[in-house]
Amino acid sequence: KVIGETYIADAGVPMARAATETQRAGLSGLEFGLAIPGSVGGAVWANAGAHESEMAAVLTSARVLLADGTEVDLPVEDLGLSYRDSRFKHASPDAPAELVVEATFRLEPADADTIKRRLDEIRHWRQAHQPLGLPSAGSVFRNPPGDSAGRLIDLAGLKGTRIGGAQVSAKHANFIVNDQKGTATD
Repeated sequence: KVIGETYIADAGVPMARAATETQRAGLSGLEFGLAIPGSVGGAVWANAGAHESEMAAVLTSARVLLADGTEVDLPVEDLGLSYRDSRFKHASPDAPAELVVEATFRLEPADADTIKRRLDEIRHWRQAHQPLGLPSAGSVFRNPPGDSAGRLIDLAGLKGTRIGGAQVSAKHANFIVNDQKGTATD
């Protein structure tokens, strides 16, 4: 839901939907979410990012279900967000995990048509550079500082390498795609 320059989304909302909902509301900042193949809750959990932005840049707080069953609103400063990381990834193995149930974002007003053009640019870039027609988990490896994991995998000569039904994408080497016959072992 949109309240002024604030967008509040349940954890299960797909990031692509969040990007289009905020565009229609004339709010800019979540355009990168169009490229995130997951939900708002998962994106907070991973501090997901794309196209030179990430959740930490626009997130103000998250409603979290704590291990004791209570819900609490935590400010972004308490989420331990860093490059593709958060406090949620470091839960104690002896306790139930904390779960993100809702996220609140602070966005900037902008012309809806301008935001739509940015979404179209992201959509076209993805179509040209990513293997969108095959099942995958998105980018597999974190980028090392100052470089690209996909570039390094390609440089190692692994682009297109196949084991069973799993293959390092011939289009973008940081994607492992599945021809729908691949197994976890592959």
